[in-house]
Amino acid sequence: MAVSAGAQAGRTLWEALAEIPDRRGRKGRQYPLRAVLGLALAAMVAGADDLMAIFRWARRLPPEALWQFGLRQAPCRATYHYFFKALDVDAMEQVLGVWARGDAAVGHIAIDGKRLRGSAAAGHDGHDGVHLVAAFASRLQAVIGQLRVAPGANEITAALALLQSLPLDGAVVTGDAEFCQRTICQSIRDQGGDYLFTIKANQPRLMADIAVAFGDAFPPGTDRGAARPAPGGGDLGRSATRPGRGPHDRKGARTDRTARARRQ
Repeated sequence: MAVSAGAQAGRTLWEALAEIPDRRGRKGRQYPLRAVLGLALAAMVAGADDLMAIFRWARRLPPEALWQFGLRQAPCRATYHYFFKALDVDAMEQVLGVWARGDAAVGHIAIDGKRLRGSAAAGHDGHDGVHLVAAFASRLQAVIGQLRVAPGANEITAALALLQSLPLDGAVVTGDAEFCQRTICQSIRDQGGDYLFTIKANQPRLMADIAVAFGDAFPPGTDRGAARPAPGGGDLGRSATRPGRGPHDRKGARTDRTARARRQ
């Protein structure tokens, strides 16, 4: 579902929740979608971290508080279960991301992958659970978009799709070395943004090229005992043989210093 940033400017969260499409059948719409989502969000802000905690928090609300959500009574626990099972998560995240961004420039965006806490059984091997790639806007202090990484896939594909869904004009995207890929960097530039990614030794040629471009005399993998050019173009850290003077010829060294002083 396409939602323009301009249409969301100045809108409240309650109004934004009404933009989320409802995929439930007619029989399952006893409670309005944004009413259930609003209750769940309020409960989570209050510390609820699972369906039972959300249910108990909502059941303790007085009638006048439920009325603010457009409800006469709080849903039962099973309602939350079926509600979230039918929820269009991608559409919800898009709507909330646009609402969080508003119409101002995004600025700095940090992308990173994470495994959703509590989504895997205890004792898992690190590959179970829900794996997400998220985009965090520093100015807003909020996640403005995230995608689930498909089973068997990696974060690179998800990050590319996520970035292509965000307004990057004038933005600076940062991330770890995994996202330093030609396709991701080109996509950011095509959308008018810039990027700053970490480089590691798994891309030795790129590391060496960057070291040379930024004037590092000791790019990764080189011998640090090698020569380092002096700022003025002279020699630093290496011996040189000059005609007429050996390395221990103190008289020649004094003569050389005197000649330089006179020229100055």
